[in-house]
Amino acid sequence: MLGRRAALALLLVAAAAGGACGRSRGAVKDPHAKVACVGCHRGQPTQFGRSGVPDVACSSSGCHPSGGPDTARIAMVSFRHSRHPMSEQRAVPCAACHTHQPGSTVLQADSSTCALCHFDQIIGPRDAGCATCHPAPRHTVQSSQGVPLSHGMLQEARVPCTRCHYRLITGDTAVAVARCASCHASAPPAKLPSADSAHAEHPELSCRSCHARVTHQVVAMSGSIDLECLDCHAHRHRRPIPADTSRTVRCSDCHAGVHAEQQRLLLGLMPGQALEPSLMFVGGVTCRSCHVVPEAPRLAAGAELKPTAASCIGCHGAAWSGVLARWERGYQRRRGWIDAYLRGAESALGSGGSAVALARLAEAKGLMAYVQRAGVAHNLAAGDHIMRTALSLGADAYRLAGRPVPPPPELGPPVRPGSCVSCHYGIEEAPAGRDSASRRTVTHADHLLRAFLPCDACHAVGAAPPGVPDSLWIDTTRNRDIRPTPSSQPH
Repeated sequence: MLGRRAALALLLVAAAAGGACGRSRGAVKDPHAKVACVGCHRGQPTQFGRSGVPDVACSSSGCHPSGGPDTARIAMVSFRHSRHPMSEQRAVPCAACHTHQPGSTVLQADSSTCALCHFDQIIGPRDAGCATCHPAPRHTVQSSQGVPLSHGMLQEARVPCTRCHYRLITGDTAVAVARCASCHASAPPAKLPSADSAHAEHPELSCRSCHARVTHQVVAMSGSIDLECLDCHAHRHRRPIPADTSRTVRCSDCHAGVHAEQQRLLLGLMPGQALEPSLMFVGGVTCRSCHVVPEAPRLAAGAELKPTAASCIGCHGAAWSGVLARWERGYQRRRGWIDAYLRGAESALGSGGSAVALARLAEAKGLMAYVQRAGVAHNLAAGDHIMRTALSLGADAYRLAGRPVPPPPELGPPVRPGSCVSCHYGIEEAPAGRDSASRRTVTHADHLLRAFLPCDACHAVGAAPPGVPDSLWIDTTRNRDIRPTPSSQPH
């Protein structure tokens, strides 16, 4: 009987005489159709019954003497092709990426090989490795609610790729020692060699000769971008669903854009403004995180799902039990002030105001209506910014109409990520202590909205600075409920 080497030799000779390794001669033109198998395959057979392909087989006989083009593109990724780096000392061999299965028409690079080599970067922390292949994504897509999302804006706002894209890979890089037996049948190894050693000893083999398929694709999207209606809403309808409705129809096919404004504010998308995504969005909070309390009774169909303090406490602890309600009161308070200012402008301008002034006023009212519909708690910083813009537009309307501009209401410190009011929004309603002279209870509003004092004028870490009585200094590390002593001076 013929040995394995002799059988392989006969196979290759037959191929040289006119065989094509089982490659199809379909409609797609195969540039290797007239190349004998022995022109590429040399050495020991692999598990597919073919021997390896060393780089010299590709560069010889004038086929690819320069190693191919300098750059190449797979899907949306352009990369260095010629001498594609594996490390500082070695390049990726041609056969690692370019292979063909029996019946395939051309030697195409399999993109699964990219995911196999870049596995650690793809599953790495946050989006540390995304820029290796996706350095400057600029395309625009739409959310499930029809909100356009510019990847360029997300990148400029430093929103990590993995904030929206989840489960980016299927399969793993593990190699079963049993696969070695397909080539080393006479003496299969008892254990796998190290990766560096195995790659150095098998430069002519395709990655798929040892590794199973690894696929890099977006398997799931963030629940803030791709809303799943049934996460929050029971599968019930107040009105019957038409009988001819397809079983594959999505809720958004009929209820298009229902939560678009909430989604837009959460993402911080404001016309003509830089992107200001909510800290909750960046932190991974989804709609379900706040609107659906675990083990809570299911609401009736059509009932509004409102966030509750229990959701805040679940992440932040008991100290946040009243924060959400205070946010709402703080917002309603500021909304009342701004609405009153805009009504005054509308009354002052009347119907005879200039078109430009009236347009400014209409824009301001539109912004306030948008924040009301979207819910300011979805993005406190962006909502605060929009309301201040509306207030500024109201002042512009007075100015463009040639009327005296009344002083706008004081809204307190702007909400900025990391600032005190980003958590303590609405704190102006809280008492700060009792004035020892007037015996009047002093509120935070006296300090923030009238004296215009910053929070750290009283609240700080450590001892009081020189010249400031200790009774007027609140060290946040030792006392959270300071009341001035009778000997202290009024603020």
